[in-house]
Amino acid sequence: MKKQMFREREGIHREDGAEGEFYNGAFYVQALQRLPVDKAMQVAGKVGSFFWADAPHILVWLCLGCATDVGLTDTPRAITQNSRRQA
Repeated sequence: MKKQMFREREGIHREDGAEGEFYNGAFYVQALQRLPVDKAMQVAGKVGSFFWADAPHILVWLCLGCATDVGLTDTPRAITQNSRRQA
Protein backbone atom coordinates (compact mmCIF):
# COMPACT_ATOMS: atom_id res chain seq x y z
CA MET A 1 0.00 0.00 0.00
CA LYS A 2 1.31 3.45 -0.88
CA LYS A 3 1.98 5.82 1.99
CA GLN A 4 0.01 9.04 1.61
CA MET A 5 2.13 12.18 1.72
CA PHE A 6 0.85 15.40 3.27
CA ARG A 7 2.21 18.92 3.10
CA GLU A 8 1.71 21.33 5.95
CA ARG A 9 0.60 24.94 5.96
CA GLU A 10 0.75 26.94 9.14
CA GLY A 11 -1.25 29.81 10.53
CA ILE A 12 0.63 32.96 11.53
CA HIS A 13 0.13 32.37 15.25
CA ARG A 14 2.21 29.18 15.38
CA GLU A 15 5.46 31.15 15.53
CA ASP A 16 4.13 32.94 18.60
CA GLY A 17 3.81 29.59 20.41
CA ALA A 18 0.02 29.52 20.41
CA GLU A 19 -1.75 26.24 21.08
CA GLY A 20 -3.37 24.72 18.03
CA GLU A 21 -4.20 21.66 15.96
CA PHE A 22 -3.68 20.34 12.46
CA TYR A 23 -6.86 20.27 10.41
CA ASN A 24 -7.68 18.42 7.24
CA GLY A 25 -7.14 20.77 4.29
CA ALA A 26 -10.40 19.78 2.58
CA PHE A 27 -12.40 20.60 5.72
CA TYR A 28 -10.54 23.92 5.99
CA VAL A 29 -11.45 24.87 2.41
CA GLN A 30 -15.08 23.84 2.93
CA ALA A 31 -15.22 25.95 6.09
CA LEU A 32 -13.78 28.96 4.22
CA GLN A 33 -16.41 28.57 1.51
CA ARG A 34 -19.18 28.87 4.10
CA LEU A 35 -17.91 32.26 5.30
CA PRO A 36 -18.76 35.65 3.82
CA VAL A 37 -16.11 36.63 1.24
CA ASP A 38 -14.47 39.36 3.32
CA LYS A 39 -14.20 37.10 6.38
CA ALA A 40 -12.87 34.19 4.28
CA MET A 41 -10.18 36.43 2.79
CA GLN A 42 -9.18 37.66 6.24
CA VAL A 43 -8.88 34.12 7.65
CA ALA A 44 -7.17 32.66 4.55
CA GLY A 45 -4.59 35.45 4.70
CA LYS A 46 -3.40 34.09 8.04
CA VAL A 47 -2.43 30.69 6.56
CA GLY A 48 0.27 29.73 4.09
CA SER A 49 -1.26 29.58 0.63
CA PHE A 50 -1.98 26.44 -1.37
CA PHE A 51 -4.08 25.47 -4.36
CA TRP A 52 -7.54 24.36 -3.26
CA ALA A 53 -7.28 21.37 -5.59
CA ASP A 54 -4.41 20.17 -3.35
CA ALA A 55 -6.52 20.44 -0.17
CA PRO A 56 -6.89 16.64 0.34
CA HIS A 57 -3.09 16.45 0.64
CA ILE A 58 -2.66 19.46 2.94
CA LEU A 59 -2.66 19.69 6.72
CA VAL A 60 -3.47 23.18 8.00
CA TRP A 61 -2.26 24.19 11.46
CA LEU A 62 -4.56 26.71 13.15
CA CYS A 63 -4.55 28.19 16.61
CA LEU A 64 -7.78 27.81 18.58
CA GLY A 65 -8.88 31.39 17.79
CA CYS A 66 -8.43 31.04 14.03
CA ALA A 67 -10.05 27.59 14.04
CA THR A 68 -13.03 29.12 15.82
CA ASP A 69 -13.15 32.02 13.33
CA VAL A 70 -13.35 29.61 10.40
CA GLY A 71 -15.80 27.31 12.21
CA LEU A 72 -13.64 24.20 12.52
CA THR A 73 -13.90 23.79 16.29
CA ASP A 74 -17.44 22.49 15.77
CA THR A 75 -16.22 19.80 13.34
CA PRO A 76 -14.17 17.20 15.25
CA ARG A 77 -13.65 15.13 12.08
CA ALA A 78 -11.62 18.03 10.65
CA ILE A 79 -8.82 17.44 13.16
CA THR A 80 -6.20 15.06 11.83
CA GLN A 81 -5.75 11.69 13.52
CA ASN A 82 -2.11 12.46 14.44
CA SER A 83 -3.20 15.58 16.34
CA ARG A 84 -5.78 13.59 18.28
CA ARG A 85 -3.18 11.02 19.36
CA GLN A 86 -0.80 13.72 20.63
CA ALA A 87 -3.45 15.42 22.79
